[in-house]
Amino acid sequence: MKKEIIVSLVSKGRLRSDTLKLFKKKKLIIKSKGDRDLIGFINYKNIVIKCLFLHARECIDSLANGTADIAISGKDLLFNSEQEIQKKIKIYKNLDFGHAKLSIFCMNTWIDCQTMLDVSEIASEMLKQNKQPMKCSTKYRRLVENFLEEKNVKNVEVIESKGATEVMARINQCSLIADIYSTGITAMDNGLKKVKDGLILNSSASLLVSKKSSKNKDVLGFLRLLSK
Repeated sequence: MKKEIIVSLVSKGRLRSDTLKLFKKKKLIIKSKGDRDLIGFINYKNIVIKCLFLHARECIDSLANGTADIAISGKDLLFNSEQEIQKKIKIYKNLDFGHAKLSIFCMNTWIDCQTMLDVSEIASEMLKQNKQPMKCSTKYRRLVENFLEEKNVKNVEVIESKGATEVMARINQCSLIADIYSTGITAMDNGLKKVKDGLILNSSASLLVSKKSSKNKDVLGFLRLLSK
């Protein structure tokens, strides 16, 4: 019986296409029944590499729950996951694609809001006037809450965004958003501006391995090939 290594890859978007380019560069051909098939196989030496095509967040979870040995996904998603998940995963290498930034934005009509200190002062005034905290919408709740704590920004409630985060401030669902972006054009088109010192994280695609699997010499060999 052949040995098997399980690799989780993102199923859609730029991360998928850039990951497939990386595999092609390494002469690793993923064989599947078609473009919509979510499981593929690579013959590598005397090992079968089983590729699972998942949502980017599921790639992280698959390492933590033992479904996969290796994954390629966004560093932002790893750092936004629960501590128990992060403890089970190691970043083997940051890859040179999938670059993005997670930042705090406010409406560009907020002329007096330029820095996180301004955010803190405005939030305090809002609490006095409205008896409610300022709201910040994001898909990265854990990262944003930690950032606000580090910046000593109080009276801001972080709420989960389920859809298009950039529009939430325009429809008065929140005052701030924290979102991942590459160019920032979408945010600008929705009347948003970056808070100057509101950068939370520089992210990229990362080659990840479960700490348990990192002790396996065959897994390490495949990681070395992908990271050359």
